[in-house]
Amino acid sequence: MRGRVAPETQDFTHEVTVSTNRQVGLVSDFARRMGVAPGGRLLETLVRLPGGNYGLLLIRRPTSFTALLVDALAPSRQGGVNFLRKLRAEWGSEKGAKAKKVARGR
Repeated sequence: MRGRVAPETQDFTHEVTVSTNRQVGLVSDFARRMGVAPGGRLLETLVRLPGGNYGLLLIRRPTSFTALLVDALAPSRQGGVNFLRKLRAEWGSEKGAKAKKVARGR
């Protein structure tokens, strides 16, 4: 199952203990579901939850941060590269329109 995410069937919650060094162990079931092997790299983010509490978000370190951002920014979650090309084309046409306005004003 390495490199693949297990299909979502139900949510799991486990209670963990924080050590004196403020370390927390990752439950082996979670590690298997996330596809994380010993020595694997994770990204952690502290998120503020409604009601003033905090939560910890752990994700596998992506192989490409660019691909992760492109897919996250695409509104449909499909065709992120095409969405990015469309945005760049719109920005290019705006730059061209601004350049024409500047040239006419001189």
